Amino acid sequence: MLVFAVLTACAGSAGGGESDASGMGDTPCEECGSRGDIELKITDEKFYREWNQTAFSRLDSNAVVGVFPALKVNAKRPEKCKFCHSFSAEALDFDLARVEDSVFVAAFPKMQRELMLPGMRLPDEDSLYIDSVAAKFLNSIFADGKKLADYSPWVERDGVEQAYTREVPQTLKNLMQEIASRYALRYISIPVAMDVEMIPDLGKSGGYTWKILWTLWDGRYGELVFLTYSEWTAATTSRVAPEKEWATPFSPRLSKMFSVDFSKLESH
Repeated sequence: MLVFAVLTACAGSAGGGESDASGMGDTPCEECGSRGDIELKITDEKFYREWNQTAFSRLDSNAVVGVFPALKVNAKRPEKCKFCHSFSAEALDFDLARVEDSVFVAAFPKMQRELMLPGMRLPDEDSLYIDSVAAKFLNSIFADGKKLADYSPWVERDGVEQAYTREVPQTLKNLMQEIASRYALRYISIPVAMDVEMIPDLGKSGGYTWKILWTLWDGRYGELVFLTYSEWTAATTSRVAPEKEWATPFSPRLSKMFSVDFSKLESH
């Protein structure tokens, strides 16, 4: 099985000695369940958003986009957490895909989305190739001489939204074009890295912190279409614990990437 996610779990993760006692087994705990919607208050938000105006303006709404799972996921939870039974790197990535689907369908209902997973767009025998692609991508030098998986360039630009024609290193450009050609894709969506930490005593019924770097590429030209970094703290204001749908607050933030008004952005 192809694995992109890198788990960083605390001592009480599945299989730990106290997982059942703390409610982190497979059976949903009494703290959770369908008692209404999970209501969250978002605070401590940081963001950076960047569009390549040329690449964005020629978006083909009928094209094929290859959808990668998140390349690097850190899913953190404490040892004692009554509502963390469903929380994992795989669950986070699945929930992010749910949000991506809804955003893409709303923005481009005719765009064909293909999951870049073995047995789907990828032949099973391509697993090792795609693993190598993920490693190359994460280690590519991109902004400020730092690896693409490094959040620091975007955190340092907190609050900035800009039209920016960022030069893509030739090795990364070649990699994008290679993937697009090999799998007959025009666009490639890649959540580069995601860090989520569950905090049981946050808010009324628990909460979490969230960080993500999400990108869309034009594979034909090997260009970045847009990039967004989002960070926030989500605290419950309801008695329903955040045991699912962690990516829901990211939906409007990702949607904004498809509805930008360039006349209101500073160009670089």
